[in-house]
Amino acid sequence: MKKFLYILLSWVVIGGLSAQNNKCVDMSALLENKVWKVQLPRDKQYAMEMEFRDAGWRSVFLYDGKRKETFYSYSLCGDTIKVFESRKNYIIQELTDSTLVFQYLPDSLTIGVGPVRCVTDNSLQGQRENENRLDSIWRAEISWNLGVLDMSGKPIKDLSTIEPPRWAIWNYDLEKYFTSQMIYPERLLEKNQAGYSVVMFSIDTLGLPRGINILTSKHKDFDKEVVRLTKELPHCLPYRNKDGKRMECFYTVYVPFLPQHYRDRIKADSIAEEELKQCFVEWETVAYFQEAKPWSAQEYITQRLVYDPALLGDKKQVRGIYTVRINSYGEVYEAKTLRSCGIEDWDNQVLNIIRKMPRWMPTINYYGKGEYRESVWTIPIIFKKDRCLIAHTTEERLEVDVPICYLNEQGDTIVPYGKYKFCETDTIRDIGFVYENKQDARIVCIDNQGQELFSVFKCDNGPDYIREGLFRITDENKLIGFADSLGNVVIEPQFKFAFPFKNGKAKVTFTGEEKAIFDGEHREWVSDKWQYINKKGEIIQ
Repeated sequence: MKKFLYILLSWVVIGGLSAQNNKCVDMSALLENKVWKVQLPRDKQYAMEMEFRDAGWRSVFLYDGKRKETFYSYSLCGDTIKVFESRKNYIIQELTDSTLVFQYLPDSLTIGVGPVRCVTDNSLQGQRENENRLDSIWRAEISWNLGVLDMSGKPIKDLSTIEPPRWAIWNYDLEKYFTSQMIYPERLLEKNQAGYSVVMFSIDTLGLPRGINILTSKHKDFDKEVVRLTKELPHCLPYRNKDGKRMECFYTVYVPFLPQHYRDRIKADSIAEEELKQCFVEWETVAYFQEAKPWSAQEYITQRLVYDPALLGDKKQVRGIYTVRINSYGEVYEAKTLRSCGIEDWDNQVLNIIRKMPRWMPTINYYGKGEYRESVWTIPIIFKKDRCLIAHTTEERLEVDVPICYLNEQGDTIVPYGKYKFCETDTIRDIGFVYENKQDARIVCIDNQGQELFSVFKCDNGPDYIREGLFRITDENKLIGFADSLGNVVIEPQFKFAFPFKNGKAKVTFTGEEKAIFDGEHREWVSDKWQYINKKGEIIQ
């Protein structure tokens, strides 16, 4: 099938060229990885009309008696572009009033009645810029809606009303997947042939690609590679409507093929691969629930429990342990009692709550293309006589600077509005963390009766992490000590600086100073007398 494209160019300056005439117009000829600055003579005006066909331009084999080389001749409204060396097929891809684009590099070029002077730029940066220019032109020409579309083929205008498809590593941008995983067709890479392919496929309710179609492309070999990569896509978290129901959808991706960008990526990949051999890499992210806090799932369950504490008798508390199986879509598909709390009705209540939990973010394995995986969580639930405190606000959600209070499970106000600026802990069973309602606010640890216990060491703009059962606390002199997860002070504040516990010991010092490093935003502890302590606070070797 023949395709015709007509480009009307207005007033391009052409004329006779002599060796002494320097009055000329520069014209950029992008030839794959080379740019020719073509200097054209002035004082002649004409309009150009070009005809493109699948096989290239109409060409006539000519022989110039004054030359031994043979050449192809391309006629542009009476003027002739001659390309010598007949072994290759030189296809003009683009011609405007400032740019002449060839698919292959001719050895010599004649425009009009005189030869053309050319300057070649072979720099890598020049190649990247040329490819970026072509890429921007192609993107502007693409008429298809990219990204997620409903099954009618229409784009979804408001993505906030749905859950778009999401891949383990690539999230919502599949172009990154294709460009990082592609194997460039070898013969096209040798010729430095750039191009693109636009692919559309459906994503079923399992998050798997179906019905792959190429919408437009620059070369069939690009299409083959895009189809291969699409078939090998790992499953995604499928498109869901506003009610959370899995839905089928279409997905459209523009995939650029840029030779020098590809070579840059291969080089970067090889460097990264060598670096990975020299360092430890965490290849997996575990599943998490809601805000990704370690106790989020536990809090979700305990907030929904309804039980009579009197059934505990003389016991202050009992504990049950339950397992949750989460599939690769983040959905809970199994809940079991690993160890009973001793009251069957309470166990059953926990299991029913678990089965109705909202979706988790599933485990992500980062090896290769990345994939979502199934996982198993073990959740301990404590049933106490002394119940918990629950944070409340007048706003839609708990955020910084919104007013908060704490209520007990009977709805009584234990911590009134205004006492604290923000809560770090939504539900306090043993201890919780809150921010004072003033400038330079400390983080304060309170118990489930609302009583203040001590100040908490700040780490990453929040309370210190619990490591090996202990976290750091501070006194009014900013000396550092350690407390456990029940709010018991294990090591009194006494250290100028102290690092978290690791392998049963912590690095501490009684003297030292804090100094700024890098750009002043980061600080480090400096001391000439560091020591190690055990969990009893004893100095060890």
